[in-house]
Amino acid sequence: MTQSAQAERLDFSSARNLPPEQAAFFHLGEPKLVSEGVAAFPALGNSIAFIGEQGVLIVDTAQQRFTPAILSGLRSNYTQAPVEAIVYTHGHIDHVTGADAIIAEAQGRGDRRPNIIAHRDLPARFDRYRLLARQNDHINRIQFNLPPDARPFSEASLTYPDTTYDADITTTVGGTVFELHHCRGETDDETWVWCPSKRVLCTGDTFVWCSPNAGNPYKVQRYALDWARGLERMAGLRPLHLLPGHGPVVSGEERIQEALLTTAYFLRSIHDQVVVGMNEGKWLEDVIRDIDWPATDKPWLQPIYDHPEFIARNIYRLYGGWYDGDPADILPAHSHNVAAALIAATGSAPILERARRLWEEGDLQIACHLVDFVRKGDAENREAWQLWRDLFAARAAAEPSLMARGAFFSAVREAEANLKALG
Repeated sequence: MTQSAQAERLDFSSARNLPPEQAAFFHLGEPKLVSEGVAAFPALGNSIAFIGEQGVLIVDTAQQRFTPAILSGLRSNYTQAPVEAIVYTHGHIDHVTGADAIIAEAQGRGDRRPNIIAHRDLPARFDRYRLLARQNDHINRIQFNLPPDARPFSEASLTYPDTTYDADITTTVGGTVFELHHCRGETDDETWVWCPSKRVLCTGDTFVWCSPNAGNPYKVQRYALDWARGLERMAGLRPLHLLPGHGPVVSGEERIQEALLTTAYFLRSIHDQVVVGMNEGKWLEDVIRDIDWPATDKPWLQPIYDHPEFIARNIYRLYGGWYDGDPADILPAHSHNVAAALIAATGSAPILERARRLWEEGDLQIACHLVDFVRKGDAENREAWQLWRDLFAARAAAEPSLMARGAFFSAVREAEANLKALG
């Protein structure tokens, strides 16, 4: 499958309506020689090759379906030197699942098996992926609007690291020195790579050409403040080239400083406002309501993947519990039973009528909440399922965040399935 064909399986619809730089997270361009001995291979999870005369270090393998093409490009265009080491910047499957292909190539060439290096928390991530593979398949089908037969985690090839480290480690490959630094951010096992002699920074997903994936409503905890601190530490090195986990290379000191520090400010602003709200005794919905959201006008801060509100919710989750401040929710009834009781008292028709009026007035949020009561409390009401479908189709068409659209499209599919079952 070609890169463009694979991309079409994901929901990149909003990116097609953005200027190229603003849709850079989804960049799938041609390989590029960034500087002498440094080649970037864009993919769904970029792969970077540092090429020495006697050996190669690869930072991230990309998703396994892309790795054979990356190896072919490396051999035909750049070097025949053996791959001595692979660095995983983190354990997400779009960055690590090509390791088997690299190891197989080494065996076929008669080379020594590459040494795989990662943070010490990465093996536990792989363990969790194996434990919850089917659950991860389910949430990724929603998040990325994938077809019902997609099994991205069940089919993933997870090759555990040979060498792990704690905070920082230095390694030499092909005569070049590399510094590996740990920074909690998108994951707890994140590594960023600094090559001092070439002034090249590989950020992994700590920088990805869109609003940071620090909120993801489908996945485990993110770490916004640690993430901001990591970006600031990177900026202090004054890189000449920044090679991100997704999107094209950024070159030039000042451009890189702007990219790193504005992203750090974005995260700190949301983080600090959530903390202030929590210290004032506010519950989550009031914290969200009162935030003065930082600007997303930079091309690398476009909310086309994650969403600033998701980041705020994730920060609250890091520091607080799940209680939302409503005593009725501390030991709650099932939402379907609550909805059925409401419908028994009011009937479905006036709620649906009010929802349509709200839609006409442009308030799709409240309209969706109202229809939710009917589709749960009066599950055989075709009118409710039709309105539910149409409301979320409208919201999906207008929503730039891929993660939010994934949930909206899931609602559309659920409605269509129920309408078909109702005949």
